[in-house]
Amino acid sequence: MMKQLFKALLFVAAFGLTAWAVLEGTRTCSETTAEHTHLPVQPTEARGSVEGGPTNGLSLAYIRSEEVARDFRWMALQKDALKARLQKAEKEWEGEASRFQKDLQDFQRKAAGMGESQRQMTEQSLARREQNLVQMREAMVAELAKAEEALATRLRSLMDGEFKAFAQKEGLDYLWAQQPGSGLLYGDSARDRTRSFVEFLNERHPR
Repeated sequence: MMKQLFKALLFVAAFGLTAWAVLEGTRTCSETTAEHTHLPVQPTEARGSVEGGPTNGLSLAYIRSEEVARDFRWMALQKDALKARLQKAEKEWEGEASRFQKDLQDFQRKAAGMGESQRQMTEQSLARREQNLVQMREAMVAELAKAEEALATRLRSLMDGEFKAFAQKEGLDYLWAQQPGSGLLYGDSARDRTRSFVEFLNERHPR
């Protein structure tokens, strides 16, 4: 029992890094957007083909995903709200962990002068509190995953519709994303619709 309690100090310190990693490791909305920007659509009215190169009469354009994720205000608000929620939970956990650490250190100083019964009761109480901290951490991580999944689903549904609506408005057959790993190695700046798409999104989703 005593060895487990002594290890709790390391546990408290280690979770500080764990919580930070969880927050930093959250998949960003820009990554979620990136997964769904390669969306072929069939516009009601197509413009001419892209100049230079065989396109079989198709009209193509691209957007820069990272810039869209950064400047789409609704997306930024959702990310900020999720981050604030996680930071609040982390602060509550850190408060509990700090009190536990203080009480554990106090017990270590006084244990030698305690009677056997009092020492055992204190050890059991500290062990329960340590377990509660573990459960609180697990609940925090589970809540993070659930909230992230819900936001990703909502964003995916919204963006699928917005890609199609924008492509139809612009008369595009295909709307591509320029981002690491997308396969789009180069795009003529004349075919860059990033700013137009950001403005389109912000007009349709002001808040």
